[in-house]
Amino acid sequence: MRPPPTPTSLSNIKRPTLGLKRDSSYLDTDDEANLSGVTKRLRVAFSPNVDVRIMDSNWDEKSFELVKEEVRVAIERHLLPAERRDDALYTKLVTMLGHDAQEGEAVSGKLLQKYLMALESRVSVLGECGKLVIAVLDLAWLGRNDTFVGLYARFLSSLVSAHSKYIMPLFQRLVGNFARLPASLGRLPDEVAVSRQQMFSRLHLFTKSTLKQVPSATGTLTRVLKAEFPIDLATTKSCIQYQRQLLKVSQYAPELKAEIMALIMQRLVSIDVQIQQDLEDLEDEAEERLLQRPRLHDNSEPVDDSDDSDNESVSSSEETTTEEEQRVKEIRLKVAKMDGTLDMLFSYYDPLIRDGPEPHLNDAYLQILSHFTTFILPNRTRHAQFLLFHFAQISEEHVTLFTQRCAEIAFGNYTTAQRINAIAYLSSFIARGSHVTTWSVQDVVSALLSFLDLCRQRYEPTCQGPDKRAYASYYAAAQALLYIFCFRWRDLVIGTANPEIDGGDYEEDDVLAESRDLAWLPDLHEILRRNVRSRLNPLKICSPAIAGEFADIARHVRFDEVVSILESNKRLRLGQTSNYYGAAGRVGGIDIGRRETAWDRKTGDAHHQLEAYFPFDPYHLPKSKKWVEADYNEWKLPRGMQGNEDEEEYSEEESADETDDEELEDGFANGVMVDTASTSS
Repeated sequence: MRPPPTPTSLSNIKRPTLGLKRDSSYLDTDDEANLSGVTKRLRVAFSPNVDVRIMDSNWDEKSFELVKEEVRVAIERHLLPAERRDDALYTKLVTMLGHDAQEGEAVSGKLLQKYLMALESRVSVLGECGKLVIAVLDLAWLGRNDTFVGLYARFLSSLVSAHSKYIMPLFQRLVGNFARLPASLGRLPDEVAVSRQQMFSRLHLFTKSTLKQVPSATGTLTRVLKAEFPIDLATTKSCIQYQRQLLKVSQYAPELKAEIMALIMQRLVSIDVQIQQDLEDLEDEAEERLLQRPRLHDNSEPVDDSDDSDNESVSSSEETTTEEEQRVKEIRLKVAKMDGTLDMLFSYYDPLIRDGPEPHLNDAYLQILSHFTTFILPNRTRHAQFLLFHFAQISEEHVTLFTQRCAEIAFGNYTTAQRINAIAYLSSFIARGSHVTTWSVQDVVSALLSFLDLCRQRYEPTCQGPDKRAYASYYAAAQALLYIFCFRWRDLVIGTANPEIDGGDYEEDDVLAESRDLAWLPDLHEILRRNVRSRLNPLKICSPAIAGEFADIARHVRFDEVVSILESNKRLRLGQTSNYYGAAGRVGGIDIGRRETAWDRKTGDAHHQLEAYFPFDPYHLPKSKKWVEADYNEWKLPRGMQGNEDEEEYSEEESADETDDEELEDGFANGVMVDTASTSS
């Protein structure tokens, strides 16, 4: 039987639309790039010995042998030298595979199976058939039956084994579905519906099998995971969903776990820092309201892998908002992402750390400590650090490992900024951690006392007066001690001044009510007393709010009386310390006796004083706060100590700062000391 005549023109054939998900031009050969000119010179002449039928309908009637021959001829003619190449069938094959599965022109899953088998038989020559391979990679396969998925997996396995250059585009398409996986992908014509959970399982099965087939592909997958991470404008759902899939990858690819967890933490810290920058211009009330109700329409809804909805559209009401309203909505979106990410990380790490080996052998806990040093400590985050706040309080050993890490940085050979931040973390953790034992409190306070007095001995002989820039680490340690004292003074008491009278059985508040003295941790009273009265004058540089609260509590618990120092400091302007202490001089390259500037007169001493930065101040994120609520040591005054409404205010600039002591105590209790301290600046 003679074959049907071959058409001399393909004018009735649609020109291909090779719309790919990503730019795959790097996969094309120079000859393949000339496909657009095929119709200008199409002269098709089949061998008389080959029975090839071009069918425009009834595709399912094609036998496998016919499909296999069609694929063979299309590929062989495409790979001929340029002067002999004929891409008619190749173009038609690419176009046919590229049809949307929901379109009427799309071929059935049964026929696609035949093409997969035919292409697999020619996989060794597909290295120069980039557009054809990409069309296969873009097939709608997630919603197909198990037979199709098995054939597809076998083809991909053969493909990546033979041609490593296709590993990158394959991973891009697999990982690209992690953030957005519409339910419609599992609802294809003439196919049984496939759930999103099953589609996710298939994605991970293919990713895992590719890594097993090509172990060297881990580097490629790592680059793709970073590149495909949702952008800042992505929805909360897509961001959290993507990160959940990353955690699943880390389970079957343990060699990638460290990089995956670092990627998630790095993105968390980044968004945390962005939020702090965005909040700088907001009022305190608006900021609190924003953190407590971070809902932006559907963007902050709980993420559920089984949820069929994946709507990322913007409502008409959002399109008509003002610039200020839009900015607030964007901040709320970021807050929701941060809240969801932290909740996910708390859930992930909890069994690994709580039920895992001892902390110094626990990879998960050591990983968080490493992330703290690398990502959290160098940045002014507000919530990311609470992963450590929670897990470091699981046991005394966990506490010790974290405080030792902070102490190594605080007292080691690091930059001044790193040391100051480490001291802030150390003091804030000791003051606020409800599960931190008395032993840990005393151990950290003893270390800070030793450091403080060593610095005093080094600096005091040449000191011309208080100077934050010259002695920053010293003042950070002093403020840390004052802060810890205000929260944990009971843990610094070792008995009473007359233990033989009390018989070793006493209550601190009862002893104070009887106007008797307490016995304090060795060297605590002596070292603090010596330092607050030194020429370094830490009470002048420390945050006025903290110095004032320390003065009140220290007087109430009969520890020390420093009110007179605070009164004297009111008359001392930090820009004019030489006039107060004597002749002008230079300390550490800084002119202590410099002339007062207009900025000094406008801002007072605030910019010369320490910021009251304590990283573990109250946690506001609504979804994830359940993890830390029981870990928090709330602020409370000593028994019998009333508010300071009847006391004199210890304000550095009475004319500028109208905040009364009652408000100051409220700020101290609520952890808003940063705002209080920075009001005048």
